Amino acid sequence: MGDNIGDDVARLIYIEEINPRTGGHDIPFQRQRIMDVASALGADKLIVDCTGIGGAIEQDLRLASINATPQIHFIAFIFTGGPRGSKTQMYRDYQSYIQQGRVIVPNPENLKPHEARLINKWIREHFDLQYTMDATNKTEKIAAPTGKHDDYCDSSAMGIHATLSMLPGSGSFGQVDLKQGATQRINRSMTGKVSGRALFTTRQRNVRLNKHRYGNF
Repeated sequence: MGDNIGDDVARLIYIEEINPRTGGHDIPFQRQRIMDVASALGADKLIVDCTGIGGAIEQDLRLASINATPQIHFIAFIFTGGPRGSKTQMYRDYQSYIQQGRVIVPNPENLKPHEARLINKWIREHFDLQYTMDATNKTEKIAAPTGKHDDYCDSSAMGIHATLSMLPGSGSFGQVDLKQGATQRINRSMTGKVSGRALFTTRQRNVRLNKHRYGNF
C-alpha cells in the first residue's frame, strides 16, 4: 500500500473472517473484535449489516463507537429489496466503481499461501454473485446462488457505501463528479503496528488486536 493515492480509489487493506473456530458464535466476542479492529486500524467510520440478526449488536456497537477515542462514525445498514432498495443501489454504485478500475485488491500471486487463499475466496464470491431480474414484479435480486456465500461481496459494497456517505445525500458514483488527480493520504498511524505482517488473515491476532475474555452471558 503506497503512501499516496491518486484520484478516488477504494483500496482493500484488511480482511478477517470470524468463524465458529475463532469465536464467531460468541456475540460479545464479535462486538469486541469489530471494535478492536476498527480502533487498531484508525478507522473513522464503521458500517455494519444490521439486518435481522445483525440488529442484536447494533446498539452496543453504536455506543462503543461513541465512546471510542477518537469517536467512530457508526452506520447501521439495513438491506431492503425492490428496484429502489438499499441493496440494489449499494451494488450499482459498487459495480460502477469496479468497472472504472477504482477498487484495488491485492494480487494473490504476491501473497503468502494463507493470505492468497483469503483473497481468492473474496474473488470467487464476486464471480459467483448473481443478479436475477423478476420481469413481472420489476425487482432485482442480488445474492449468491444456493449453497454459496456473498459475505465478502456485501461487506465490500457496504465499505464503498460508507465512503459515499461522506458525499451529499444524493451522491452516487454516477451522479457526483469526483475531482480527478487529487492526492489523498491514508491514515498511516497504525502502519506496521498491527501484526508485523500483511493484513490478510483468518487467524487471531495476538498483537494490538487483543482477544477479550468474557464471563457467562
